[in-house]
Amino acid sequence: MKRRAFVKLGILSAGAMTLPLLHCRSNDQYNILLHQPTFLSQICDEKALREIGLEYRKLKPGEENASKLIDLLTRGASGKKLDSKSSDKEVETFIKNEIHTDFDRNDIIAVKGWVLSFTEARQCALFSHTPL
Repeated sequence: MKRRAFVKLGILSAGAMTLPLLHCRSNDQYNILLHQPTFLSQICDEKALREIGLEYRKLKPGEENASKLIDLLTRGASGKKLDSKSSDKEVETFIKNEIHTDFDRNDIIAVKGWVLSFTEARQCALFSHTPL
């Protein structure tokens, strides 16, 4: 009987320790979703995205810091604030909606010959902070 109780306790403990990890996502994955301009990355290579990001950072010196860019990218036009606990799908949908809202509001900027929403330009700027 004691052996059976020990085995059950061991199984329950292992389950209890792994269950929270099933729904966890690292901040690295969250940041990857924020700084990867989905549409532009389909038509531009990494070098071009980096160049756009570096140029944007020159045009907007107050937004050259990565933490400032993350703050701006996660603060929606509607006042909604995205956080690192959001699912991948929520982050993708949030960014996509922000890009559409930027274009609707004419919140656009020309960078390196591209007409971009501020959200896209900020994603490129954040991407330019990543190591090569």
